[in-house]
Amino acid sequence: MNQLTMRSAGWIFLLSYVMGILFTAWISSQGSPHHDNLMLFLAYVAVGQIVLNVLPAVIWCRTRKISFRTAFKLHKVSLRNIILSLLIFALSQVILLFFHQITEVVVQWFGVSYATSYYPIADSLFSLGILLLSIGIIPPICEELLFRGVLLSGYATRGLWFAAIISSFLFALFHDNPYRFIELFGAALVSTIIVIRSGSIIPGIIVHLITNSTYVISSYIQGGDMLEGISAAGSPDLVILLLTGFASLITFMICRWLYARFDHPETEVRAKRVGASAGIRSLAWIIPILLSIVVFVIKFWIGQST
Repeated sequence: MNQLTMRSAGWIFLLSYVMGILFTAWISSQGSPHHDNLMLFLAYVAVGQIVLNVLPAVIWCRTRKISFRTAFKLHKVSLRNIILSLLIFALSQVILLFFHQITEVVVQWFGVSYATSYYPIADSLFSLGILLLSIGIIPPICEELLFRGVLLSGYATRGLWFAAIISSFLFALFHDNPYRFIELFGAALVSTIIVIRSGSIIPGIIVHLITNSTYVISSYIQGGDMLEGISAAGSPDLVILLLTGFASLITFMICRWLYARFDHPETEVRAKRVGASAGIRSLAWIIPILLSIVVFVIKFWIGQST
């Protein structure tokens, strides 16, 4: 059967995820030189993203004679759908801000501090260019090909909403930051919905490029991590939280209205019903997901104990 399945998608993710962790652990054992040398950081990102995240999926599709265009959703997209995708992406930032505020409340309720992931911050135009390439360009393209391409295609045998939720969950898991899990899941779900509705991975890549590049440029301008800049010193004020929540509801309704106005291309992502019943009867597809969760928990526990 020349199509991706839930089981193959899960094992592709687990392989990429574990190899990435081992690669990072090896680099860290050498004194984390990529933290101090931006060219090494660029090489680290290129290996991690291109070789470890995309190449396994490419090899799998090649050996199984699965169409790259279908698996990675490399379809044309109309200008109308790109514009609508950008509008939904921009409006969804209000909802993601609300998720961020909720996360801050929850982690502080448990007596811990909100923690961002470590990324180098540009301090010159040269370093800005290197970081735009290593954070703003390479990861968005590679991660979209993996998550909104291969994983979404594989899990679509169970239904599109199932595929959207599982691939977004794995995207959040992949980034190894429990403090940002809800935000990452929400951002991934927005990209997934855009890809499903437009029928192409291109809008997903565009919004991901904008997200990461905005982070790099904003961090450079303010001279520090952008996410730390928007994190409150304490829990968000209740009034602010309620206002953001209300604004999120309004934003959600507008996004739904925009969603209904997409073109319906022939290449629109659809659930592949062939073999879906077999996937439902068998629970083998869940094994790599459970193993990935175990790896995530172990990695976090080791990080907390060191």
